[in-house]
This record gives sequence, C-alpha cells and structure tokens, in this order.
Amino acid sequence: SPEGYDRLVWGDLITLFESSEEDEIWKTQQDYTLISWKLYDSCGVHLLLMDTGISIHMLLEKKYPLTQEMLSRMLSGRLEVDHECEMAFELLRFTRSQLKK
Repeated sequence: SPEGYDRLVWGDLITLFESSEEDEIWKTQQDYTLISWKLYDSCGVHLLLMDTGISIHMLLEKKYPLTQEMLSRMLSGRLEVDHECEMAFELLRFTRSQLKK
C-alpha cells in the first residue's frame, strides 16, 4: 500500500466507530449536499459524493453463516482488545446467541 495510506484508513475507521461531536466531520455533516450515491456490488462499497468535494466510502455489512464448530472456536480463542469496545461486546453477544440456536 502507498506510504501513509494505512494511517489514513485507520484515522477514518476511528472517526467512524468512535465518533465525537467535536470531530469536524460530525459538526459539518448536516451542511453536506449529496451529489451522487453509487453502490459497487462487486466489492460491497457505497460511494457518496458531496458538493464540497468530499467523497465518503462505506462498506456494506455482510453476514457470513458460521458453523457451530467455528463459533465455538471463536469463543475459545478469546477475543482480545486494547480497551472496552462496544463492537467487541456485540461480536461476543452475537457469537453466543448463534451457539444457543
């Protein structure tokens, strides 16, 4: 990947999942006018183009069927995170609920 690209993507992910009212993108979000919205099915990405020249790429949510064996292995492998994270808790809840079915 191009130099610095990983840091750019990481910054975007932080903005998406740990939003704050102090972040510029969240402050000005209401002022954006949408010019076009495209869905690229082949790679599962929405592309939003704004009148300010900003383009926002959003990944589609996909659910993959997991076998009971794989779910058990996921739980026994112990998910590790740096700090409390709602997404990690949701993954654990989802995995446990699928195992109960």
